[in-house]
Amino acid sequence: MSWDGAKLKILAHERGVTLIKLADLLNVSRQTVNDWIKGQVPKGSHLIRLSTTLDINPGYFFPNEVSEEISVPLHRKRGVAKVTPAMEQDSRDMAREYENLFRFAPPPGLVPILRINRRDPKSAVEMAGQLRGLAKTEADKPMDYRHCFDLLANLKIVIIFRNFPDSVKGYAFCCKIHNHRVVFVDNDTNVLDLIFPLLHETIHAIRDERGINSYDQEEEDFCDSVAGDVQFPLEYVEIVHKAIEGRPNSHQINLLKEFSAANGHSVFGIAEQLKKLFPPFDLNVAGANANLKKEFPSVGEILFEDQDPKCYIKNLQSLTPIFFEIVSNQINNVTTRKMAEWLSLENSLDGREVLDEWKRMIHCS
Repeated sequence: MSWDGAKLKILAHERGVTLIKLADLLNVSRQTVNDWIKGQVPKGSHLIRLSTTLDINPGYFFPNEVSEEISVPLHRKRGVAKVTPAMEQDSRDMAREYENLFRFAPPPGLVPILRINRRDPKSAVEMAGQLRGLAKTEADKPMDYRHCFDLLANLKIVIIFRNFPDSVKGYAFCCKIHNHRVVFVDNDTNVLDLIFPLLHETIHAIRDERGINSYDQEEEDFCDSVAGDVQFPLEYVEIVHKAIEGRPNSHQINLLKEFSAANGHSVFGIAEQLKKLFPPFDLNVAGANANLKKEFPSVGEILFEDQDPKCYIKNLQSLTPIFFEIVSNQINNVTTRKMAEWLSLENSLDGREVLDEWKRMIHCS
């Protein structure tokens, strides 16, 4: 068997148990615990007591003997960026930081799954209609970022906001961690840029029972098509098209920017949907899109708007209620270091202040 003793030290730290205390609880010497950490496999009775004391399945310490609990991350790549092995590995490493959080979380239970086997335009429209129904968005209105977060909550998808490493060139990616469907979102992403890839990853998440575990261009194209139809319903695209049709290009661009600003979506997104539904349409909206983004915040700017722990936690609870509940249920076993890591606090807020305020808010509720 392949025993991973390093996991023992990590788990004890996360449980707030020193190695000396652990040795006392197990009635063994500190040296014995050190030997386990270095690779010596505990004998049967010690392994059972160790697992019981730390409230963990013994298989946790034998990673090669259990099924993979973190699925391969699936990405909607950004621009011309390619999904590289380094990108996949760094995404998986990020997901592993939450392995114990989800290991000890209640099972997600029954989760909505949309089973559409074909990957054609008609199926994309059908799936988009079902998702817009779950989001309860008005038929002639596009989805903004808050609609998207509400949709994910209705689908029981956990959202985690993180600072992505440079190697992960995407706004978001999805994976499964201990059967919980999780979408990671980069804090630096502008909310206008976020909507489409967030919907794309949502579609991945609710279709992952199909067994896709590597990059599949046909699946990516299908998810793009569904995401576009979810964000921009036909009624809205027709309204926009009617408003700009026949006008000079510069006037069309200004009108697209006005529609985008009023409804909280990118100029590029609506231009792409117009191109898809009305093929003669083709405008270069890069400049207008870049200018409009300056008027909208990034996800991180929304979360950390006041640089105040209480405000930050309330914002987090509003945008990702399932993640908030999972962390809250384990808050008494969370260390300051782990809290700062899970939330990507880094230089934004003090981890101890956030942890203390989180506990106060829970106890007062």
